[in-house]
Amino acid sequence: MEGFTGNKDVKPYDRLAQYYDWLLMDEESFSYWLKFIESEPFSTVLELASGSGVMARILKEKGYKVTASDISSKMKETSSKNFDGEYLLLDMTDYHLDKKYDLILCLVDSINYLDEKQLDSFFRCAYEHLNTGGRIIFDTHNPVRLLEFSEEYIEEGELYDGVPYQWTIISDRIENTINEHFTFYDNGVMIQEHHLQHVFDSLMLKEKMNKAGFVGEVITDFIPDEKMLFTGKKQ
Repeated sequence: MEGFTGNKDVKPYDRLAQYYDWLLMDEESFSYWLKFIESEPFSTVLELASGSGVMARILKEKGYKVTASDISSKMKETSSKNFDGEYLLLDMTDYHLDKKYDLILCLVDSINYLDEKQLDSFFRCAYEHLNTGGRIIFDTHNPVRLLEFSEEYIEEGELYDGVPYQWTIISDRIENTINEHFTFYDNGVMIQEHHLQHVFDSLMLKEKMNKAGFVGEVITDFIPDEKMLFTGKKQ
């Protein structure tokens, strides 16, 4: 874009955080997730990768005792407009809390930010922080999305504060990854964020859940051609 002389690369969500709800909110999905959450009598919830805190707020309003968390300090700052409960900064592959929960959540394809080696740590930490009989619920990209984004998706526009942006998505079917790139054109500077997500095979994920001690199930058509949903129960 003409007229922009600076270029700044930032970590994922360092700039996107302030626009997340406006640009990426998927309200329809909350009803799908809630159906599974409300199907069992959970009381205490740890949500991993809580982002802007919308799901944490919904669950708190429904009477759950919710601990939200994220690795991004910027997302935690943004969450204050949605959620007024406990919000921790933590890495979902390496955390040590002094309590256990009935339910651990990881939604909005957040697990796809991990690589295959990190999944073992993710499941181990979750298992250690669940009560006996507790569950982990998470969703992931359906592998069909690799085909969907084999041709680059490009979206351009202007954000609510007048900042122009560009959002591109393209898949790598050799590496089984989805690459999202955000550029914000602000005050003469191009601020760029790159997000790399790994797309996993459902059988591999279920095997890793079982290895960690969970009895796992998968719904591959949770949201057809978009999301798979996994649940794992701690015995």
